[in-house]
Amino acid sequence: MQITHVRNATMLIEVAGLRILVDPMLGAKGSGGAAPTTAENKNRNPLVDLKTPLAELLNVDAVIVTHSHPDHWDQAAASLLPREVPIVVQNGSDARLLGDIGFTNALVMDSPVTLGQATVTRTEGQHGSDEFMAATPEMGPVSGFVLNVPGEPSVYVAGDTVWHQGVVTALNDHKPDLVVLNTGEATWVGGDAIIMGAKDVLRVHETLPSAQIIAVHMEALNHCVVTREQVRGLAAEHGIAGLVHVPADGEKMVF
Repeated sequence: MQITHVRNATMLIEVAGLRILVDPMLGAKGSGGAAPTTAENKNRNPLVDLKTPLAELLNVDAVIVTHSHPDHWDQAAASLLPREVPIVVQNGSDARLLGDIGFTNALVMDSPVTLGQATVTRTEGQHGSDEFMAATPEMGPVSGFVLNVPGEPSVYVAGDTVWHQGVVTALNDHKPDLVVLNTGEATWVGGDAIIMGAKDVLRVHETLPSAQIIAVHMEALNHCVVTREQVRGLAAEHGIAGLVHVPADGEKMVF
């Protein structure tokens, strides 16, 4: 299995003859808007350009979209991806969104989805605290997924979520070999964290010590406040640097 960290939450998983693109944000630097946030950075997103050639990201067998926020499914992805490519989505609402713009093969994760030898199973996410979600219901729903392929490491992509019972359940039920965490600690108006941060790497390790962790969703959006260096430093401080991968944009990892 090879995983390419593209940018933010976008990655390319190559396994068992499949090329699976996850959460494609494919636009050029500054092509989107700035997120409303109390963070100091008010620049337009994405903050950086792609390092991976666009042609490599469009030549895929399937796409998985954990939710339809623009840092996971942007206008460039909607415009450039082939209309017939299978796109795995969390619910019927996101499937209808794709159908409305001409995509013909949306696969809903209301039950496990099969892609060749791979099985994709939805997991629960929560895009902020209980109080934040009650006040800002438009932030949800969100999901993660577990990817299983016989003879390959199992991968749990937590998605845009804070630490909550759904994450604990996914870790305990699936016991994945690899856990992909969005650790940029994106902050919204009012200062609420709407995804995980560096400390959540430790929580995952405490819950499932055997798992390797891939920390992403950093240094690409104006409202993300945790840096790669902070995650690396915390992992080293707690003696788990060998289990925590903090890839650069465009970096390829083999497992």
